[in-house]
Amino acid sequence: MRDPQLLVFDDISSALDIKTETLLWTRLIANNKASCVIVSNKRMILEKADQIIVLKDGVIEAQGILDEVLQTSSEIKYIID
Repeated sequence: MRDPQLLVFDDISSALDIKTETLLWTRLIANNKASCVIVSNKRMILEKADQIIVLKDGVIEAQGILDEVLQTSSEIKYIID
């Protein structure tokens, strides 16, 4: 993998302790110039996101930054850690 334009991460940190998980995401986000699609229900990740898309039953229920989706989405309130 050399200078990718897009990286996709599907819940890669679910089995990590909080210290290791924080270090992983800090390094990935700080050292990366690629766009990232991240599947996660971790508040720490959602707070850093430029854009969150909340799906419910295959349909977009809410879209925006964390504060916006928390105001409009019952699903995100249910799934967020």
